[in-house]
Amino acid sequence: MFTPLEKLVVIEKVTKKIPNRYEAVRVMACEARRLNALVIRGAEPVEGFKPTTAAMQRLFDDKIEYAFVEKTADPDELFSE
Repeated sequence: MFTPLEKLVVIEKVTKKIPNRYEAVRVMACEARRLNALVIRGAEPVEGFKPTTAAMQRLFDDKIEYAFVEKTADPDELFSE
């Protein structure tokens, strides 16, 4: 099956926004879940709405605010019985 070139997502386009491609996927997945939850709660989506595609477009348009929080493990929690 042939996919038009303009429909392909080039990884360089994603990594310009978030350098780590895995973190970029994580951000887009969280946004897609949020958008899907809005639809489930009764928001009226546009015809042909796809949460994953919408999340990716929102990332490219700089409409997603995100921050990564490092969680440090408490040493006592690691060895508790």
